[in-house]
Amino acid sequence: MFFNGGNFNAYFEKVNKEKPVFVYCRSGARSQKAARKLLKMGFTQVYDLKGGYTSWN
Repeated sequence: MFFNGGNFNAYFEKVNKEKPVFVYCRSGARSQKAARKLLKMGFTQVYDLKGGYTSWN
């Protein structure tokens, strides 16, 4: 979802910014970018799986 910027913004504009959001990807690079973007959009509880899901198997 992150690489399609228009869809990302449109989707998260509808989400409650006070509720927690959890992001993850395979290596952690894309989810880290997404987490930063969400924080800039005003989300207050953003959790990123550090290192991606391959680090947690």
